[in-house]
Amino acid sequence: MRRLSVLVVEDEDLARERLARLVRARPEFDVVAVCRNCDEAAAAVATQRVDLALLDIQMPGTDGIGFSRMLAASREPAPSVIFVTAHRRYACTAFEIEADDYLLKPFDSARLHRALDAAQRRLQEREALSLVERVQAALTGTVGALAAPIDARPGRFVVREHGRFLIVRCEEIRWIEADGRDCILHCAKADHRVDGPFADIAQRLAGEGFVQVNRSALVRIDAVASFEEMFKGNLVAILRGGGEVPVSRRFRSLVMQRLAG
Repeated sequence: MRRLSVLVVEDEDLARERLARLVRARPEFDVVAVCRNCDEAAAAVATQRVDLALLDIQMPGTDGIGFSRMLAASREPAPSVIFVTAHRRYACTAFEIEADDYLLKPFDSARLHRALDAAQRRLQEREALSLVERVQAALTGTVGALAAPIDARPGRFVVREHGRFLIVRCEEIRWIEADGRDCILHCAKADHRVDGPFADIAQRLAGEGFVQVNRSALVRIDAVASFEEMFKGNLVAILRGGGEVPVSRRFRSLVMQRLAG
């Protein structure tokens, strides 16, 4: 991941130098500006990207709370904020405006590093989500809220696995099963987990060569080699390449209609 850009705003000279020194000791962070007040900080953020701001609260002129609100209103996405202050009384306000952390002076370096670690994780998660949305938009030609499951067009899914985004086309899927709130795409080479609900996926794939065979499973019709009749009128779908999926009596007629069609 890229290095995260950090802004330090602190009116006390020694405290400001210490904060900047501790952050610079972390190779994954890049201190892009060290400021004595919020006027200097506003000039700094106007010309460069800032991912994380370490802000004192009580300072001459605009205070840290007001400056954080300005950042949130003027930047999309807004930088994460860690407040660094000697005063307890602003804690509730800080968390009401969704600050990442609230460091009460005096604090040791370990406490600061824990706050940096947590902020880094949240920023990484936010960037990962943004990347998913860009992938989706590129595939669909639309921009909007992230769908569940992460899907592109009806004929394919985008799944995130081990830091990669994989495109799974419907013709690669042999069958799909509900697993709690998720669904599992069973493919010839691997299985992939996506967000449900199952009913939405079943509706979405109704015209894509899939048929529901029981209350928690879909099969791709072209992946079925044969059906075997079982006890009390139930069927079992025998899949090409191996595997079986039960067909309940409730869905037997639907399956037969789809096969005939």
